[in-house]
Amino acid sequence: MGRHVVLSVFLVVSTTGCAAFSGAPPLTVKTSCSPEQAWEAALAGVSALKIDDKDKEKGTITTEWAVMESGQQAGVFQRNANRERARFFLALERHSDDVTISVRQTREYFSPMGVQSQSTRWRRMSPLSEEEGRVMQRVSARLKEDGCAILP
Repeated sequence: MGRHVVLSVFLVVSTTGCAAFSGAPPLTVKTSCSPEQAWEAALAGVSALKIDDKDKEKGTITTEWAVMESGQQAGVFQRNANRERARFFLALERHSDDVTISVRQTREYFSPMGVQSQSTRWRRMSPLSEEEGRVMQRVSARLKEDGCAILP
């Protein structure tokens, strides 16, 4: 009995840990801007999305889930019943001479069809690096508009 409990706890912890990270490092940009300018640039990077949480002191921004149709077709008749959702996490790290802004995406899908219809929960999927890249391009563009240098 004790082995089963230990094995169950191990499986839950290892599965949760793997699902929490995509494995790829977040996209980052380093700038010589002031923390205030970097904060405004980070907010501009996700201005098209609703903000769920932002904490200027901690340097974190989290967007709400944005739900969209999935590109994956569902069922025998290949219907567009599947949904995907994504949210972004931005973090600002202040250093003595610069500020580093990082972005990471969490992405999930839901399918009401087939075996997956037995569960009403969203399932984790790999983030789209193109979308993370677009957010980082908007952040970088805003930094350049403000006259900030992008550091290597």
